[in-house]
Amino acid sequence: MAVVADNGLTDGMSRTVVQNLKTLYMDLLRPIELESSFGHFNDAVLTVSELEARPQVLLIGQYSTGKTSLIKWVTGINSAFFDIRPRPSTDKFMAVVHGDEEKVINGDAATCLPKLPYSGLSRFGSSFLSKFQVLVEDADILKQITFMDTPGVLSGDKQRISRGYDFMKVCRWLASRSDLILLLFDAHKLDISDEFKEVIESIKGDGDKCRCVLNKADEIDGENLVKVYGALMWNLGKILQTPEVARMYVGSFWDEDYKCKDLERLLNQDRKDLVQELKDLPRNVCVRRVNEVVARARAVKVHLALCCALRARLPSLGWCGRRQRRQRWLTEHLPEVYAEVMKEYEFAAGDMPALEHFKERLRGFKDFRSFQRSCRSQQETLNKLIHHEIPRLMALVGGVSASDLGHKANGTCAISSHDFAPEGLNGKGRGEPGRGWCCWLLVILLLVADQV
Repeated sequence: MAVVADNGLTDGMSRTVVQNLKTLYMDLLRPIELESSFGHFNDAVLTVSELEARPQVLLIGQYSTGKTSLIKWVTGINSAFFDIRPRPSTDKFMAVVHGDEEKVINGDAATCLPKLPYSGLSRFGSSFLSKFQVLVEDADILKQITFMDTPGVLSGDKQRISRGYDFMKVCRWLASRSDLILLLFDAHKLDISDEFKEVIESIKGDGDKCRCVLNKADEIDGENLVKVYGALMWNLGKILQTPEVARMYVGSFWDEDYKCKDLERLLNQDRKDLVQELKDLPRNVCVRRVNEVVARARAVKVHLALCCALRARLPSLGWCGRRQRRQRWLTEHLPEVYAEVMKEYEFAAGDMPALEHFKERLRGFKDFRSFQRSCRSQQETLNKLIHHEIPRLMALVGGVSASDLGHKANGTCAISSHDFAPEGLNGKGRGEPGRGWCCWLLVILLLVADQV
């Protein structure tokens, strides 16, 4: 089954919003990120290709859960580069993108192409780039969506060490730049390996993008499928530590006929729902880009406040290693700095970066003197971006109707606030002209007389 894309989804207004958002980020937010060393503590700065990229779907799962088969089913591509077998076969990260003819671009070359949003992957080194490829195919759905296939998650320390790169960090980077994350599970293998648990926990920050897919469900009868579904939800709830788990699609996502047809209607409905969610991705791409930039701007605000607070607590003179000792003391007593910054800037606890992660990155920072003494002007720039520039963009695509209680510029019943002034105080309307001034003068005279 090949999903047919609607070429009219990315309209002119969405394109205008994304282009204006790119200008705001490059002119206002990106310079502040570079000056404040934001990339050392968080993700690197965004590139133009990342802001303008097509929506990306990231597929993560243990081996033989049907990740590559799902991409083949959705795109309708029958390529020799899709290695589908009942054992671990996909050992590479493979991005499936649109192009005029089929070709494979290896990792080093793919990170240099300006039309692809993968230049940031070069930070993971040549060991990873040798395991990264871009598959170019002329499929209709790829005009609107890009798919990222990943190697099967294995268990045991041996497999993790032999990769040659940090699998979890790569998945986290891809998840932060993806618009939809599909976590695939095999209905016959509900065991979640340690590495898969770590990957799921590392992408908790992007939990709103996550969807679960219980694949190969047609091989189980209805009664046992209900038990499998409940067990999987229970396991995921313990990992995510949330009372509610992400939306789960149950089905068999390939072109073969169902083996057990007890719940055929349910499986078909979940198939349609998943396809519909994929089709809806391009419609909301500009709103998601705006959301990412706003969240990033808020994180930069908090980062600036923390850096200024650390810089202000350094001694003026750093003789005999005094400054280095103070830096180490501040790093170990970071919770106190957090508390003072939250109180001074009225930040919520959820706005603050993870304490252990920030402390770890702070230990690797050489000299706190590179932090700025004052961030007032930069905070004003960020406030202007969040409270003025971004709302003007969102007004174009928000799609929210105005309240009837709001001011209507072209309304048929536009009433001035002067119409509600007390009678006789504005010198017009129902009162006599000038009568209001006489009333006020009489009140003043009475007050003066009372004082005398």
